[in-house]
Amino acid sequence: MHHNFILNANMETKFTEQESLAVISEMIDRARNNVQKGAGTYMIFWGATVAVMALLNVALAYILSGMSVSGNYAFHIWWLTLPAWAVSFIMKRKTDRTAIVKTHIDKVISSVWKAFGISTVIFLLIVFGLSYCLHEDAHFFFLINPIIILLTGIGEFITAKVCRFRPFLHGAIAMWAGSLACALAIILFEGGGSVVVQFFILAACMTVGFIIPGYKLNKLAKAHHV
Repeated sequence: MHHNFILNANMETKFTEQESLAVISEMIDRARNNVQKGAGTYMIFWGATVAVMALLNVALAYILSGMSVSGNYAFHIWWLTLPAWAVSFIMKRKTDRTAIVKTHIDKVISSVWKAFGISTVIFLLIVFGLSYCLHEDAHFFFLINPIIILLTGIGEFITAKVCRFRPFLHGAIAMWAGSLACALAIILFEGGGSVVVQFFILAACMTVGFIIPGYKLNKLAKAHHV
């Protein structure tokens, strides 16, 4: 009788483990479906926005330099990210409404990118604060692109692992490679030349790391009629 009790307990434990795995698997599938429904367009939007602004920053810097005005003023073009955030917020709310079930994994992915946004803002505040207090603008500004690209790679890597979507993983690798390339640009190029090269790298990273995976995700969603 004692043997039967142990056997039943073991069977119940195994059944519970199988149930848990099934629940986790279902949550991942639902999270992938929710991601497929909106994240592709969301990624394309941000990839295109950042890539275009990076190239416009370079073009505006050259135009201002030709007018005998400091090319550093071209950096103000990034204030356009504020209305872009407003647009993306509307897109996110629309995506959330179309999600069939909001799973814990969805919340984890959302939290990862919220943490990315908060970390980026804090990092920029530190950079501009130190540059203002220490009067060392160039030394700190050179770090903006490589660090932000690095943080983006971390967020995309976690999303790739949670959603099991390989293009996200490729995007994360592209981001990390871009971060290293930006650091190398600081070594190889002097002054403004380094920043110009970094902006071209940033545009390439957003294309390879965000726009292309976004298109692939939308294609997958369309194929599955999600």
